[in-house]
Amino acid sequence: MRLIVSKHTARKWWYRWIRTLSWFSFRYYWFVWLLFILSTLVLLWLIQRSNKVQRCDTRVIEKSIEQINENLNYCCDCVNQVVTDDPVAPPSPADVINCDDQNSIKEEGSNVAPAPKSFEVGNVSGTIKLCYNNGDIFPDNIKVLHNGNVIFETGVVTGKNCVDVPYVYNPGDPTYVQVIVEPSNSQDTKWKYQLGCPQ
Repeated sequence: MRLIVSKHTARKWWYRWIRTLSWFSFRYYWFVWLLFILSTLVLLWLIQRSNKVQRCDTRVIEKSIEQINENLNYCCDCVNQVVTDDPVAPPSPADVINCDDQNSIKEEGSNVAPAPKSFEVGNVSGTIKLCYNNGDIFPDNIKVLHNGNVIFETGVVTGKNCVDVPYVYNPGDPTYVQVIVEPSNSQDTKWKYQLGCPQ
């Protein structure tokens, strides 16, 4: 009876396929694992690619841009905003000196710090030429300030030099610069400088 059932079953195509696949999987198990891993990698790659395509949908980006533009056009704060005039620059000191390449502020034989000098340089940005001579023995320091900020200083040095000091004017800033001298401690110190106009 068993022999008849086995012969009858052996004739079925699905039985032969199952036997073949079972034998192949047992004999070449490494190949089955390789196919499984490759299939998994391909599936992950396809999923990632579909996500990238969805992320780069230009219609979504264009719709967002239109929404932003619409909000900007009907923004209450933007419509009601009052445009103010440029801020007014503070007045220059009464003893301000007009900038000029020929102006020479000179003081010799004193180690007492002089009062700051104010120079009118206007409301146009540029470079200001500063020529100084701190002598050859006792070093002095010369600072140039604008709007309370140091925009240049020689450092405690001796000798003479001419440098271009950058001058940047913004609306509302003072139209003058101040020059401060920090002389050497020696009574025999000598210094002098000249300040030009913005070029």
